[in-house]
Amino acid sequence: KRLRHFESIKGTKKAAQQRLAELLVSIEQGSYVKPRRITLGGWLNDWLSGYVATNCSLRTAESYQSEVRRHLIPALGAIPLAQLQPQHLQNYYASALSQGRADGRGGLSARTVQYHHRILSEALSHAIKMGLLIRNVAEAVDPPRPEQKNMVILVPEDIPQFLEAAHETPYHALFYTALYTGMRLGELLGLRWCDVDLDRAFLSVVQALYKRSGVCKMVKPKSPHSRRRIALPPSLALLLH
Repeated sequence: KRLRHFESIKGTKKAAQQRLAELLVSIEQGSYVKPRRITLGGWLNDWLSGYVATNCSLRTAESYQSEVRRHLIPALGAIPLAQLQPQHLQNYYASALSQGRADGRGGLSARTVQYHHRILSEALSHAIKMGLLIRNVAEAVDPPRPEQKNMVILVPEDIPQFLEAAHETPYHALFYTALYTGMRLGELLGLRWCDVDLDRAFLSVVQALYKRSGVCKMVKPKSPHSRRRIALPPSLALLLH
């Protein structure tokens, strides 16, 4: 029995012929995936509630949800997933740079738009694994390049002056530990005395403080690299002792 497949292509006859050629090639290569009636917005919501919620850290998941629901779904969500084209993404990037802010006061930064590109690329790659797509159109699009900014950092010569100024505050030990271990703020606030071995001069990073919607909770580091042991310099070990 002959199997028929129909698609409506918005655009010119040339665009329809290009889509037909893609379908024929995918059939010949055995990679054809029958399109489902799902929009990009529907897939992004499924991806957030399924893959992101179970495989990403709380902070990453919260960031993805915010950007997807504030920007990506309103701008691109109505497009059928199987009909998403590189030009859709390129047009969105240009529009976001000029007038993409949610409050209507100008455009988003190039770094933010590049972040949106990364989110879309990850979501579309997962759609391929789930058998919904045969290619990732984000790979055919070049996101804007953010400007490289020189970070202003604390030079070693200024550290004694900084610690002297912080000595009379309740946070002197926190600042000292931060400067001599390079730990993240959440890791520092998640430290317990049972994680510190003063006799052997090291501490273990096994949890971090995470704040979401005004509620603080302790979470485990998201990767084995984040769960680590840090040697304490003698001055820090004496201070903590």
